[in-house]
Amino acid sequence: MDIAIIGAGNAGKATAAYLLSNIKKSFNYNTDDIHDTSYQVRLVTGDAKKADETEKKGITASGLITGSFRPMIEYSPYGTGKIEASKADVIIVQTVSGGHRDVAERLKGRLGNNQMIIIFNGNWGAAEFDSVLGKEAQEKNTLICETAAQLFICSSPGINSVNITGIKDSVGFAVSDMKRIREAYERAALLFPGLKASGNIIDTSANSSNPIIHGPIAAFNITRLENGEDYTLFGTALPEKLIRYIEKADLERCAVIEALGTEASGVLDILNSFWPVKRKSLRDALKENEAYRDIKGPKTTIHRYIEEDIPYGLVPLSILGKKLGVSTPYIDSVINSLSLYLDRDFMKEGPSFEALLRNRV
Repeated sequence: MDIAIIGAGNAGKATAAYLLSNIKKSFNYNTDDIHDTSYQVRLVTGDAKKADETEKKGITASGLITGSFRPMIEYSPYGTGKIEASKADVIIVQTVSGGHRDVAERLKGRLGNNQMIIIFNGNWGAAEFDSVLGKEAQEKNTLICETAAQLFICSSPGINSVNITGIKDSVGFAVSDMKRIREAYERAALLFPGLKASGNIIDTSANSSNPIIHGPIAAFNITRLENGEDYTLFGTALPEKLIRYIEKADLERCAVIEALGTEASGVLDILNSFWPVKRKSLRDALKENEAYRDIKGPKTTIHRYIEEDIPYGLVPLSILGKKLGVSTPYIDSVINSLSLYLDRDFMKEGPSFEALLRNRV
């Protein structure tokens, strides 16, 4: 089996190390060599320096996974490079959400037969891919899937290294054509046993903890980001009043999901689903979890907590809320405040309205 991982950032490198660490080895007595017998991993990146360094030195992993791993490397320039995807059995997308449509466009006309695409940390990624690749995917029997969250908590000490401090016990998983969820889940779980089948891609995209937590923290700590201060994300950056704000914004998120006809999970329930120790409050879930304790807050406004969690996390909730008659003042306040402060209109960014409407259940 050939696995292509598109994106060589923190999560892409962690995914490559995770998969390669699980490969079973066999000894070939004819060649006196050790061979990988289950699958090969190809890491696709648009960063020429990262491609060169990783091809020369491989990936060095520390933390919960340790060792040196050597995926195959493919360099494909951002926005223009074609991605050689036709031979991959599984395509794992580990880009930021803003890159989903670009990747889908670059895959168009290059899919093979019977492939599975898994978009990690979906943020409406499956909807975007389906709007671009729907006809071709149907003709080629392609499964377009996404997850409700990132599987790994990780950081990059260097260009070709990754430190993995957490691997979640359970992460939601769905496919754009939910009639095929059993088939998709059985295939995906062979690689990632921590995945669990969800109701649909509204469930995986909207029942996500990241935007509703990261968005308010970024908005109320924006000068920390701008000044490049050193702080922990769930330390002084998250006082009690901000926790209450997140809880109120989460009630709005749940109301939008329920108006869409999908069962909503509160942010505390989502966080508790990730880890073996269950917490009684959102405060405890964020401040008492060892996996979260040392996570550093962003030191720049060019960060996924803003670039991803606002336009691809909160904006769709606001748009759908307005369409469905659900008031979202706490969510809207975060979007509007950051739009005014950063002098950009986040309401005009994010997944296409066509993709959101096309994939309403």
